[in-house]
Amino acid sequence: MKKILFIGIDFSKSKFDVSILENIDQKSFAQETFENAETGYKSFLKWVSKQSKIKREDWLFCGEHTGLYSRNLSNFLAQKGLFVWLENPLQIKWRSGVKRTKTDRYDSVVIAQYACRYIDKAVAYKPAEKEIESLQLLVAYRSRLVKSKVAIGTGADEMRSVIKRNGTARLINEKSQLGVKFIKKQINEIEQEMHKTIMNSSLKENYLLIYSIKGVGMQTAIALIIHTNNFSGFQTARQIASYCGSAPFQNESGTKDKGSHISNLANKELKVLLSQCATSAMLYNDDIADYARRKIAEGKPKRVVINNVRSKLIHIIFAIVKSKIPYRENYLNPFAKSA
Repeated sequence: MKKILFIGIDFSKSKFDVSILENIDQKSFAQETFENAETGYKSFLKWVSKQSKIKREDWLFCGEHTGLYSRNLSNFLAQKGLFVWLENPLQIKWRSGVKRTKTDRYDSVVIAQYACRYIDKAVAYKPAEKEIESLQLLVAYRSRLVKSKVAIGTGADEMRSVIKRNGTARLINEKSQLGVKFIKKQINEIEQEMHKTIMNSSLKENYLLIYSIKGVGMQTAIALIIHTNNFSGFQTARQIASYCGSAPFQNESGTKDKGSHISNLANKELKVLLSQCATSAMLYNDDIADYARRKIAEGKPKRVVINNVRSKLIHIIFAIVKSKIPYRENYLNPFAKSA
């Protein structure tokens, strides 16, 4: 059995901490800290090569998927033909037991141990297309603008009750309204840039397929493309549903069967977007509305119905992306009778 060199990386904004293991029972190991920049990446590889005689093709780099902080080093390593595995931070946390120590160096050891234990679950990191990276930046900026608009708008609403008897309140209300108007214009410009980016790229086909579903909007379509790396990072619809917190899991212990539950290990951003889509689809999509009515007739509470609809939308999205056939409302399966 060939030896693997497990390299655990804990990312942060300006640096990253590293620990190296050859087996899970190792008590002493090499550790170092490097600058999170290209000069640090080159020094990092030179340092790793001095720590072990194991060949480069048998190195396994593992870190938490932390967005911008983990992207540059991961891209650098992948371009060198090295195996990089970025895992969900919650997955590592829940499978690594109780920790009493919390330092970046210690976290890098935990990550290396996780990689050693669960090597059979390792998935090679695939750098995102440039268009996806551009969309990530645009979506993040739009999110900040929306939060700013809400914060300023709330202040304006609070001032309205005292405008008549206070000149300062009137001034704050006027400035707030101007601020909200300006931010709305910026949001509109960012959304136009998002649309332009996706329509002039290879992402266009999958975007239009998802957008063909009545009830699913632009922001959800783009978010799904980003988080699934244009649907190359998931093999089944259930995997996506699990990632979004919509897949049910059995919950029983001994003689007690508590039915099913939804795991909290989920991407909350996607879950919120899909919940909004579910509510919209229940109103304007005949297929989804009929499906929701059947679930309500079965006596299911509203939150369960919403989750059922979320899950159904994910399965529909996955099916049309894989088949490359746009969604057709009130579609009748020609094989339904014979089946």
